[in-house]
Amino acid sequence: MWFVALRRAHAVAALAVIALTAILYPFVAPATSLFQLVMAAALMMLLVLPHAALDQYAAFIALRPRLGRFWPLGFLGIYGSVAICVVFGWLAAPLWTMLLLVLLAALHYGLSDLDAGPVWRWIDLTARGFAPFALALLFNPAPIAGFAGWLVHDMAQASRLVHEILLPVALAWQVLWAIVVLRNLWLAVRWSDGRAAIIVGEMTVLVLAFAMLPPLIAFILYAGLVHAPRHLMDYALRNPHQGDPRRALMRVVRATVLPTALAVVMIAVLGYLVFDPMTPHGHLLRMAIWLLTAFAAPHAVFALLALRDWRGLREVAPAPMRHGGQSSR
Repeated sequence: MWFVALRRAHAVAALAVIALTAILYPFVAPATSLFQLVMAAALMMLLVLPHAALDQYAAFIALRPRLGRFWPLGFLGIYGSVAICVVFGWLAAPLWTMLLLVLLAALHYGLSDLDAGPVWRWIDLTARGFAPFALALLFNPAPIAGFAGWLVHDMAQASRLVHEILLPVALAWQVLWAIVVLRNLWLAVRWSDGRAAIIVGEMTVLVLAFAMLPPLIAFILYAGLVHAPRHLMDYALRNPHQGDPRRALMRVVRATVLPTALAVVMIAVLGYLVFDPMTPHGHLLRMAIWLLTAFAAPHAVFALLALRDWRGLREVAPAPMRHGGQSSR
């Protein structure tokens, strides 16, 4: 119950911040691409990176039962293989790589939000997992087509893909959005279901965010304020040694500090080594996005192995207890 209450409190707070930002942003923020990039980078460092820095913790959960003390080798092998495949994909088939990464990200987001029962599970997963991508496309089709074309080095092909295929799919996705919202609205009104009311609020606020904010800012706010904290809570809830929920959550939060600091230092060092004033900034930015997705893909894979699959949160056996009711760990 403690985690249920915490998840609901977090959802209300996160949605309030996103809604307030969406309302105020057009009046207080400069309408420049540079400001959006700086703000997105800052939000990513502060909000998104810490939860992604727990990939080694996910590997420990998923691989240690299978590999024993050699689990770090499995972690490095899987992480490196997936990252290398993504980089090779960007170089060899960038358009298909972009589509596959969107599908993987949608699965990752949808599974982290999955609360529905078996009958509604796939509708809920599709509607909520694809929400940030479909909404960005519906409210900003031309900028998204331009960004995709720049990212894959092919404006014409990306424009056809976005306007002839992806935009009609996003329009059809609205039917799933409506089904999820109406179903949960009925549950909230008919049965006073607080969880259903939060889902309705979340889906509505996301529409407001992508309608009022630049798509990059709206996406980072969703990933940093909605998705990432839920990810941390799942790690704490997934911990079989959690005896005290508050202690389990703080243990997970503390585990993010050192990897996040090391990641920031590594990013700064790589930026210093790679940056060349003679290289066009657009080229450097594209390379940074390719590398970011190369690290994000293994993160989604390990989350699938350690935390959630299409049945929901993976269950674990409780830890053995010592005398006096304390966990053995």
